[in-house]
Amino acid sequence: MPTAIRYLKISNYRSIDELELHDIPAFAVFAGANGSGKSNFFNALDFASLTARFGDKEALRQHGGEGGVHYAGSNRPTLESPSFSFKMLPVHNQRLIVGLGATEKEQKQFISQYLGLKGESTDEDLVKFCTRVSEDLDRLPQLTEKKINDLDKLLWNNMIKMNHIMLTQIKEKIVLNFFAGIKLYRIEPRSVKESNMSIHDDSELQRYGQNLAAVLRRLEKNDEVREIIIDWLQLIVPQLEIVQTETERLSGSAQLAFKETGTDKLFPAHLISDGTIYLLCLLVAMLDRPKMGITLIEEPERGLHPKAIMELVKGFREHATIESPIWLTTHSESVVRMLKDNELWLVDKKDGKTQINPVRNIENLQLNLDEAWLSNALNGGLPW
Repeated sequence: MPTAIRYLKISNYRSIDELELHDIPAFAVFAGANGSGKSNFFNALDFASLTARFGDKEALRQHGGEGGVHYAGSNRPTLESPSFSFKMLPVHNQRLIVGLGATEKEQKQFISQYLGLKGESTDEDLVKFCTRVSEDLDRLPQLTEKKINDLDKLLWNNMIKMNHIMLTQIKEKIVLNFFAGIKLYRIEPRSVKESNMSIHDDSELQRYGQNLAAVLRRLEKNDEVREIIIDWLQLIVPQLEIVQTETERLSGSAQLAFKETGTDKLFPAHLISDGTIYLLCLLVAMLDRPKMGITLIEEPERGLHPKAIMELVKGFREHATIESPIWLTTHSESVVRMLKDNELWLVDKKDGKTQINPVRNIENLQLNLDEAWLSNALNGGLPW
């Protein structure tokens, strides 16, 4: 059983020209200066997930169109060098290959080359192509390196025109649940407070946490999860006695309510500190994750006491698995201080290009990990 994401490659996304990472552990933290590309790295993962779930058009819409996606230094996209490409080999030889930018003519040329045709491919050839790709994917571990490279050139999700049935047939073989389970969180406590009764969707916590009340109402039905959340909150916020949801009488929507030690009444969300709301969102994101997929959380330290950060890091590490990793970005020495070997990855930008490198063998450092990071002894760029 592997203990890390085996391989990840991203090309031509915003500040990322080409990025290759190997053996990323289930719990990993990406630290670097403002503008180094941490958010772009997470955005690229999000873009690939949206493409896998909804197709490239919706992914492009949510990421600002072609101009908001491609690396500024790239030339005109081709099949060999698309405006965005993403390859990942996580567990059980599942692969996701996504690309944008090839023209229909280039696609047909590639299909002809793949099938060994002399002329331009036809619709019948496309059926043969899909059949052969499906067979190759079934034999992936036994394929030659050249054959795998040929498959890597295939740009899925509407790049090669095929009917819905054939597209679904191929998707089921390479995307699976892992890639649909990549979730990006940028929690905004003010958004949670402002939307506290207005959102009924409880399927999963939304990116900014707006539907926290609805999700928490669903989780309250599970006694074990409810107790875990309360225990965590009381560990970090000792004065907090009760956290629950109530049903608003007119709309039927859920609203958050809190009770602190020494008080007799419940307080609504807008009277509770941003830090407490933020912490509750992080706990829900950690405990209500898909069984497969990556949970991406940007700067979980915001507005939290160092002791709360320390407990959160322990919790993230404890709950992260290789099928459901938890990755963070951070600016905080409190987060870095808590990390173990291989968990810290340094993000830096050189010549306008984002680079990410792991920190290894930290037991050999002469300084504490956070001190080494702050002093740039790790050669990963200054963290501000």
